[in-house]
Amino acid sequence: RIGPTLSAAMAECFHFVCTRGASSWSAEPMKGDDQPAAGLEGAEAETLDALVAALKAVVKAKKGEEGRISCNQITPKKALFTATIGGIVVAGGGGGGGGGG
Repeated sequence: RIGPTLSAAMAECFHFVCTRGASSWSAEPMKGDDQPAAGLEGAEAETLDALVAALKAVVKAKKGEEGRISCNQITPKKALFTATIGGIVVAGGGGGGGGGG
C-alpha cells in the first residue's frame, strides 16, 4: 500500500514572487491551478525581512502553521519566497573520521 504512505508525505508549497519597488518590497502569489498560493493575498513591506514576516503570517492564517521557510534573493530587485507545509525532511550527516594507523 504505497499510495497512502506516499500521499501523506506530499508537501504543499506556497510560492510568492517578491519585487523591490522604489521604496518598498511587494509579493504576489504564483498563479496557476497547481499553485496553493494562487488564492492567497500578496503583501507589502519596507524591507525584505519585513515582507518575509508578513508572508509567514499569510501562510499561517491559511494553514495554521508557517512551515519551513525559504526566501532566496535572485537579483537586487527580485526574490522567491517559499513556505513548505508537510512532506519529509531528509538530512545527511558528515562522514566519520579515518582510522589511525
